[in-house]
Amino acid sequence: MQESASSRGVKGANGLSDLSDLDAQLIHALQIAPRASWQTVAPVLGIDPVTAARRWSRLQRSGLAWVTGYPGRRLLERMCVAFVEVDCMAGSVDTVTETLVRMPQVATVEHMAGGRDLVVTVFVPSLGDLSALLLRRIADLPGVTATRAAIATRVYGEGSRWRLRALDARQSEALRTAEAPQSAGAPLDAQDRALVTAVSSDGRGSAVEIGRTVGLSAPTVRRRLGRLIADHDVALRCEVARELTEWPVSSTLWASVPATHHADTVRVLLTLPEVRLCAAVTGPQNLLFTLWLHSIQDVQRLETQLGERLPQLRLHDRAIVLKQSKLMGRVLDDRGRAIDVVPVDPWAG
Repeated sequence: MQESASSRGVKGANGLSDLSDLDAQLIHALQIAPRASWQTVAPVLGIDPVTAARRWSRLQRSGLAWVTGYPGRRLLERMCVAFVEVDCMAGSVDTVTETLVRMPQVATVEHMAGGRDLVVTVFVPSLGDLSALLLRRIADLPGVTATRAAIATRVYGEGSRWRLRALDARQSEALRTAEAPQSAGAPLDAQDRALVTAVSSDGRGSAVEIGRTVGLSAPTVRRRLGRLIADHDVALRCEVARELTEWPVSSTLWASVPATHHADTVRVLLTLPEVRLCAAVTGPQNLLFTLWLHSIQDVQRLETQLGERLPQLRLHDRAIVLKQSKLMGRVLDDRGRAIDVVPVDPWAG
């Protein structure tokens, strides 16, 4: 298969053809196996490794796709994850946003329509660190009038499970690898924490490149990073500029469900392809989930579907994302393209 055989563009909702079929397949492949070698990925796509590497380099340079790393499922259970709603004075949202995207503990910043101006996702080591960040850093920003934090008691699913759906079942299965055995899950030391932050900048960085950043040898990086990934202390995911996909609309919903139905409700939600994030949270509502949708009208359609399948689920509020300014460490432009990186670092001073 030659590179030109997949030049037909994948139309995003804005009608652009910035992603060819092959680009979409390459991104989907890295969503399944973010650090797989080109020698592994290329045969699955029917191309040679040089073509795969060249395609990926172009996608990355143009900000259309990237691989990022961040605290994984098991590490998050030992940390404090919060979804912070921020209200701003009229005319100050942009200024507040510019400051928030530069905070390494702030992983994601979204400008919302209705109910709150911004929602930011925060990773910090402890409740005390969250208090300090909210009171001394965020609430004191010029233009901020109020903050409200919902603390995640459990993150059931997040963006690393979402797929572009460009590969068939055979191709997807060929890229899945057996999961490495987990270790005892010892607390992370300073070098481990440095690795978590380093892969936030480039989740496909070579062991040599990452080693230069953190001051470790390449073999040590491979061993430590492999352990962190196997233990789910590091999560990796391949992202794509959302505006260039068929799912340009993002919405966050706040809901409540009785404790006796919580597990069954989450299980159903995670089967929906639109669900990117699902977390149990503290506060007036006990469930928060984020959707990627084809259109604004899909919000109503999905709410109707949820009402039919999950009568025990009560939706309290919903908000459309007007703009993502930061997504798990990547600073984004108005079209969702990555233009900079502020590595996710929960332990930053």
